[in-house]
Amino acid sequence: MKPSEAHSWRRVSWNALPAGQPVRLSQDGQPIGCGVVDGTTPDGSIIWVVLDGWPERRMFHREDFVKVEIKG
Repeated sequence: MKPSEAHSWRRVSWNALPAGQPVRLSQDGQPIGCGVVDGTTPDGSIIWVVLDGWPERRMFHREDFVKVEIKG
């Protein structure tokens, strides 16, 4: 990743993620990957993301302390 790209992502609340939103995920400072939001629960406690290169969506719980960022 280029230094200029580091500032093109910003952290967001899980409640503000519409389906189709491109995201970048990390946990404990380690990258999980980039992908697209496939769905969320109404309270924002769970999101499903189709990660780049994965054939199926993955589920993430807010309690897992996964950091979600969007471009912007």
